[in-house]
Amino acid sequence: MALQPPFSFTQTNIFPAEPITLASGFPPITTQLENNYGVDPDYRLGYVQLWNVNVQRELPWDLLLNVGYTGSKGTALDIVRAPNRGPSGLRIPGVEPFLFETSQGDSILHAGTVSLRRRFKGGFSLGGNYTYSKSIDNASSIGGGAVVVAQNDLDLAAERGLSSFDQRHKLTGNFIIDFPFGEGRKWITKPGATRQFLGDWEWSGSFTFATGTPFTARVLGSFAQVAQGVNGTLRADHLGGPIQSSDPTILQWFNTSVFAAPPAGQFGDAGRNTIIGPGSAVVNMALAKTFPMKDLYAFEVRLEANNVFNTPQFTTIDTVVNSPTFGQVIGVGNMRQMQVTTRFRF
Repeated sequence: MALQPPFSFTQTNIFPAEPITLASGFPPITTQLENNYGVDPDYRLGYVQLWNVNVQRELPWDLLLNVGYTGSKGTALDIVRAPNRGPSGLRIPGVEPFLFETSQGDSILHAGTVSLRRRFKGGFSLGGNYTYSKSIDNASSIGGGAVVVAQNDLDLAAERGLSSFDQRHKLTGNFIIDFPFGEGRKWITKPGATRQFLGDWEWSGSFTFATGTPFTARVLGSFAQVAQGVNGTLRADHLGGPIQSSDPTILQWFNTSVFAAPPAGQFGDAGRNTIIGPGSAVVNMALAKTFPMKDLYAFEVRLEANNVFNTPQFTTIDTVVNSPTFGQVIGVGNMRQMQVTTRFRF
């Protein structure tokens, strides 16, 4: 709001060809921009209600089992509208396009979790956590770009869909293994060069396996949308049929034949976030050892590898129906990265 009139004005001055003097340095305003952003006078601060229940039980072999449920309900969340945009042009003649921030958003999340952990004992620890969840809202955020603007200001109910961060399945875990060589361990316990180099190594790692987050089939490039400042918020038409592909590839991740650009003068009827994007499978590992020296001195060596199996991590798919790469994977995460860290402590 600080950049909007009456707090701030933007004007365009066209100077004459003759030399400019101090007296004529600021000629009369020829063009002045009107407000292009507003906030609902009845705007309320949003709030979130949380509830959860967890049951823990100790099992044999030093295992700890936890089964839990978490619920979350957001109320009066931010949603950005475009009241002056109609399917065929501006609704209010003579008024520039503008965005309007209100507190009409809401969300609901249900998540069930199961975690199992083995306490560190005998040089070994392992833990894992599985989450099954579903999150629905009508505006996941107001900071994610033009796509968060409601498509049809007169049909906010059509904005309800999966949250942009919804992830149905997610499995995470980690492990620590102390190799059985070295002081106080099973083998190579006697001091010497062999124990110095082979003893006291620690192997650790973490893993994440998750399904993808959702995307929306959109239409870009309309001059009217660009002029109204809402390019990218127009959704495609869903022609019917399954969206997800039974055999997704990087050249066609989902069924592109079920989407089309809506006819001129109409809003698209495809829902928000109906295309499920690529999942992830990442395993990280590390091998570390501390070489103790006399008194308080020590030398540490650590070898780390992220995405150790070099699994492709597809991150973005093209969901713009009038794009030449529609349906293709167009973004990928980091491949395997390795680094060696050394540290001298004193």
